[in-house]
Amino acid sequence: MMKKILLLLLAVMVLYAVMNHKFLEAMTYLHDNDTSNDAKAVALLEDAINNDSDRKSAFLLGYYYKTAKFNNINLSASHQNYLKASKWGDKEAKMIVAWNFYKGRGCQKDIAKSKELLTQLAIAGNDKAKEVLKFVIRN
Repeated sequence: MMKKILLLLLAVMVLYAVMNHKFLEAMTYLHDNDTSNDAKAVALLEDAINNDSDRKSAFLLGYYYKTAKFNNINLSASHQNYLKASKWGDKEAKMIVAWNFYKGRGCQKDIAKSKELLTQLAIAGNDKAKEVLKFVIRN
């Protein structure tokens, strides 16, 4: 029985690695302190987004484009990638997209859209969204 459980766990780990190899390899490139590898990381993330609809890759690329550590900031590209991650079910990305719409960061300011997204998150039980929604409604 224990052998079957271990084999199942190994199979799950291998499957996870296969499904996420582009994301994991991109993470390695971004954190190796060799900026010449950043282009490889971006290419891997874009491939995972375009071919695998990988929300983690979209989230990471959103972060990449809003962080001066990696490149020149591109808030529009950041927002677009967070938007993809949000549409694919990433709740943290949805929070960021809502805030971007509220502030007009990387997109046209759209307070109604911000409230809509925050309301969806709040209804789903996201306490942080509830607090941010109160702030957005007050201001």
